Amino acid sequence: MYNDLQKRYVKEIKTNQEQSEAIKNLTIKIHELEHNLREQRQRIEQLECKRVSWKTSAVSGKRRRTPEGELTSCRDISEKKESCCSKYLELLLKEIKKLKKENEKLSTERRALKNELAGLDKDFFEEIEDLKLAVQESVKLNNQYEKCLKQISVMYGLPFSAH
Repeated sequence: MYNDLQKRYVKEIKTNQEQSEAIKNLTIKIHELEHNLREQRQRIEQLECKRVSWKTSAVSGKRRRTPEGELTSCRDISEKKESCCSKYLELLLKEIKKLKKENEKLSTERRALKNELAGLDKDFFEEIEDLKLAVQESVKLNNQYEKCLKQISVMYGLPFSAH
């Protein structure tokens, strides 16, 4: 019983540590993604400012040649960049939402495990130590009884098999 309790306790501690580590890693990842999101928003603002200047040059009829030899206006290029950035931002936002949900789930699970461990007070661990000591004493006593039984069996010529 003691060994089972001790194994369960060690398992719970290990699980709690793993979940704490996972929460820490997810929190770091969320912060990184939020940082990337802020950077991308700033980039969008810069692109929008450039777009205004591109619109004015597109209105004046300026065109560019692509590497394939096609003529395009600056406005076409800015629209492509803008749609690319907005798709990237959408992906980042989805990833952030997903990580926040996972973080909440792990936090809830961690709180539940902490509450479960809170039920294991100091008396519980003292009782486990007492049980451990009692088991050790029982093993010693059993070994002494076994020696006595061997001596008695030899004395009376009875067969003895230790288990």
